[in-house]
Amino acid sequence: MQNVQPATDLSALPPLLKMDEVARILRVDRKYAYELARRTGFPVINLGSEKRPMLRVPKVGLINWIEQELGIKLTA
Repeated sequence: MQNVQPATDLSALPPLLKMDEVARILRVDRKYAYELARRTGFPVINLGSEKRPMLRVPKVGLINWIEQELGIKLTA
């Protein structure tokens, strides 16, 4: 089993999160975070190109997604 680091204080994170940060917040591995990024409704944006994607997740979007999809109330 892969060692997953504990979640961090959301207020200390930048507005756009890297996929490894998303994985740490959700307490899942990076592979699963990328699987989530391919799902409809997951708040991911591509700042790169089709050949070289650079995925980022808006912190506010992730918080909203967690609250709506998982029914967990968070504060940023």
